[in-house]
Amino acid sequence: MSASNSIKGGILTLLAAIIAAGASTLCCIGPLLYLLFGISAAGLVGIPGASWLQIPMVLVAVGLMARGFWRLYLSPKPVCISVVSRRVLVWLYWIAVPLVLVLITYPYVLPWILERME
Repeated sequence: MSASNSIKGGILTLLAAIIAAGASTLCCIGPLLYLLFGISAAGLVGIPGASWLQIPMVLVAVGLMARGFWRLYLSPKPVCISVVSRRVLVWLYWIAVPLVLVLITYPYVLPWILERME
């Protein structure tokens, strides 16, 4: 596998993990969108019905992040041939980890924070 294919595969894995983490919050993000952007309720009628997707998407996001970690640090085959491209993937991975964690924990942490503010 060439270095450019390794980079593309790594970036696609990270993007898929971020998208899965974002999809896991779809059921809970509706009220936040109403509040922040004034989006019409008619446009978001189906979003609360997507709550069944939350657990599967969290599992997909965590699985993809674990796969990325395994490929970067534990795999017997190196991810990238060039040191620079591996550094870029490691850098992107550690930027994606907090983003995925925020998206995954948002539905659980936000109500707890709002309860403490009262």
